[in-house]
Amino acid sequence: MLLGAFEAGVAPGIAFFFSTIYDRESTAERIALINIANATSGAIGGLFAYGIQRMGAQRGLAAWRWLFIIEGCVSLVTCSGCLFSFPNKPESAWFLNKEEKELMVRRKARDAIYKGDDVFDWKFVRMALTDPFVYLASGVFFFSSVAIFGFGTFLPTIIRGFGYDSFQANYLTIPVYFVGALSLAIQAYISDKKQQRALFLLISACPVIIGYLMCVGTPNAVAGYVAMFICVSGIYSFSCLIITWVATNLIPDYKRSVGLPFFESIGNLSGLVSSQLYPGKDGPRYVMGNAVSASMEAVAAVLVGCAWLLLRKRNAKKDKLIAEGATTNGMEGDMALDFKYCL
Repeated sequence: MLLGAFEAGVAPGIAFFFSTIYDRESTAERIALINIANATSGAIGGLFAYGIQRMGAQRGLAAWRWLFIIEGCVSLVTCSGCLFSFPNKPESAWFLNKEEKELMVRRKARDAIYKGDDVFDWKFVRMALTDPFVYLASGVFFFSSVAIFGFGTFLPTIIRGFGYDSFQANYLTIPVYFVGALSLAIQAYISDKKQQRALFLLISACPVIIGYLMCVGTPNAVAGYVAMFICVSGIYSFSCLIITWVATNLIPDYKRSVGLPFFESIGNLSGLVSSQLYPGKDGPRYVMGNAVSASMEAVAAVLVGCAWLLLRKRNAKKDKLIAEGATTNGMEGDMALDFKYCL
């Protein structure tokens, strides 16, 4: 519970931080770095855990305790370094030269109309919590995260269910995670260039559904392993793109600072579902868990379409007002006339 409480702000905090620095045309590529780090850690984490388990009890402590001690120490050292090296503002970052700092100042001035100033007002909280897009996106993240958490937590379990032993299951996850990281990088890059989020979210959902349904439909170990490659080609990119979609469509910064963590909190509740999907009694095929994961991803895809229709309607309404000569619609933030939603 303590780990969850202190870790909860990491993902939305980093996404928010990136969205305050970079423009909307390059945010997905930055957020993708976090998901690539997750995929990479998944690739080596299994083997690392297996190695720790093999060393057995040491100095009176069980192997699983050493796993927490070693990984905890690495995290503490790394984060302590960030505490002293992380800049407070982009324009004052110690690693930028004079010209780069001036560029950050000009970029901040350019985006001030969208990002707002540094004065907090409770109206931004109300704006975030009354925006239907936030709730639709939260639903997307919740349902898709069932498949994501299930995949990350139970991939070795799923592979063992196809007849492989624990050691084989651990090293067989490595190429799967590599494919996931590569697919994520490609889709995030193209999504930024095309400035389309919903389309690539739907593209990402397809292999997730297909992969899980393959696991449901066949007991063949080779087909099941291939299905994991198909699944991972959409799982991480879907997570990255839905976070990017929310982070770049909520302004000003204070509205985003409320909407983004609320959205991620709803998504994280999916762990209550995914943690129950692969009980040992359902092995070795885990038909129920894989079927539920596939159906949840399908529901997420439907909600993506609903969110797209909502934002498309808002853009069309603004375009109509502009065509009629209006200079304002009396709204603030992303609802204002001069902001266009990224679809």
